[in-house]
Amino acid sequence: MLKPTYERVREHFGEDGPRVRYASGPLGPGGNPRHYKYFWQVFSLESPFEGGEFLQHAPGLCNAQFDAEIARLQGRGLSCMVYGWRLPRKDPSNPWDLSKAKWQGVEFAPAWEDDSDPVVEGGHK
Repeated sequence: MLKPTYERVREHFGEDGPRVRYASGPLGPGGNPRHYKYFWQVFSLESPFEGGEFLQHAPGLCNAQFDAEIARLQGRGLSCMVYGWRLPRKDPSNPWDLSKAKWQGVEFAPAWEDDSDPVVEGGHK
């Protein structure tokens, strides 16, 4: 994982124009949208925190918010680094037996039907 620092953004992107670099996690949402919900943190020179503070305090954006933030940054000519993760959904259609020990203590995203975030391309919210 690339540490989110202002120096790293300047170092990796220079004057090449706005670019997006996935620094940690998936390269985008994939698979069945009812099984997982994806979250994103977007680090740029406009971010109020860097390093561990950024990873701890920056909001986790849903897919629609993520798309809007990337478009906003690129419109301003700014590059960014993306940190993503996914949570399993507590959805009746998922293939897991949630009574098994491996699911005890796991944080779940809401079921797809209960998720109020907008649907993006690919059916993810």
